[in-house]
Amino acid sequence: MSVGEVGPGTAEEFVRNFESAIEGIEPGSLSPNTEFATIEQWDSLAALSVLAMVDAEYDTEISGNELRKSRTLQDLFGVIQSKKQ
Repeated sequence: MSVGEVGPGTAEEFVRNFESAIEGIEPGSLSPNTEFATIEQWDSLAALSVLAMVDAEYDTEISGNELRKSRTLQDLFGVIQSKKQ
């Protein structure tokens, strides 16, 4: 892994995947502490895109309720990690 690259399974990698999943988000503009529901692009289509990304990239499913209960991207990544253990 080169300098500046994020490792697999990190919160930073999750943030990059999240940014890629939602149209209109500039790469590198979010952090693990971002409250994703406050993002201008956040809507029901974005939520579905994130659910699909989690399924495809992390081979796990999260519910809409789990998504709603999470405030930050770090919170959401924690839900994914808890399901992968």
